Amino acid sequence: MPTISLHPEVSTFLQRSPHGLLIEGRRTPAISGKTFESENPSDGSTLAELAAAGPEDVDRAVDAARQAFESGWAQMSPRARERLLRRWAELIEAHADELAQLESLDNGKPVRQTLQVDSRVAANLAYHFAGWPSKIAGYTAPVSVPDHLVYTLRQPLGIAAIIIPWNFPLIHSVQKIAPALACGNTVILKPSQLASLAPLRLAELALEAGIPPGVLNVLTGSGSVAGRALAEHPGVNKIQFTGSTAVGRSVVQASAGNLKRLALELGSKAPNIIFADADLDAALPGVFHAAFDNSGQSCVAGARLFVHQSVYEQVLEGLVAFIGRARIGHALDPGTDLGPLVAENQLLRVQDYIRRGLESGARLVCGGRRLQEGACAQGYY
Repeated sequence: MPTISLHPEVSTFLQRSPHGLLIEGRRTPAISGKTFESENPSDGSTLAELAAAGPEDVDRAVDAARQAFESGWAQMSPRARERLLRRWAELIEAHADELAQLESLDNGKPVRQTLQVDSRVAANLAYHFAGWPSKIAGYTAPVSVPDHLVYTLRQPLGIAAIIIPWNFPLIHSVQKIAPALACGNTVILKPSQLASLAPLRLAELALEAGIPPGVLNVLTGSGSVAGRALAEHPGVNKIQFTGSTAVGRSVVQASAGNLKRLALELGSKAPNIIFADADLDAALPGVFHAAFDNSGQSCVAGARLFVHQSVYEQVLEGLVAFIGRARIGHALDPGTDLGPLVAENQLLRVQDYIRRGLESGARLVCGGRRLQEGACAQGYY
């Protein structure tokens, strides 16, 4: 399977391994010295070694974020914050191809999608939120008491800890970081252990844009250690978490000690519905992409499909035809439609779902086994 050549800056970034944590604008190893490997799910190769943050590193990051918050970021003029955030957006746009490749290498998403969608959406989000600082304002309220004035101010909360999953690291990072920074908060980002490379590079570009050290910190490592320590830390003012419902519950429990503000985006599987009078030529492509884009690894995936019995066989036949035409392959192959699953444990989970479905009486109409031939032999297909 032909793959595109690595962007020179991607090669340079990977060669800097081991990658440290990013705290107060400096790359630093974890205090424990622990590391973990970033694996390429397309072929099982090791991409880089990264620092595994522990509770002591969370303390360092919180101290850095608090210092940056109190020493000027929160008080910076809206126009100055806008200029810095716009410069960050410009750098994300300029490095879009590089960022797209890093994401594809790390989580197995086809590079055609990361080039055309993820990296471009990330840049657009950064541009959008760069315009926020000068638009954030309170209001004055009319009151019935003479000689009294009532007004509100919008003020930053402080430190926002942002915990994101592995399926859309570029989009999730910018979607959460940019508004937090625009409002005058400082940020500690905890990306997924399965896809940390692109978020690390985004943070480096933020420093290059002139965003002060400590305003954006990145802690790589496991959710059960670094993520939990962030949720429990009394110095964190808000948690933004995107992930599974089960982990979301644990975040709520861990954060209860100091009544942190929470924003949770948790799992959901809303169905697509095809009625008897649906235009199947229009509906089937949408159903296919809703279910199978990013190999089904999406919080908005149409993983369930409700079909009127009168068109059931037509829909089934049409979907099988779509699946049969989909090209499975390496994430850096521009012709790939479906890349690998992100990790072996995800592959094993999918295989277990198939097994349980068959045991429950389901009918297998396509696929159903791990691909271990040719170029797919070492990956998680």
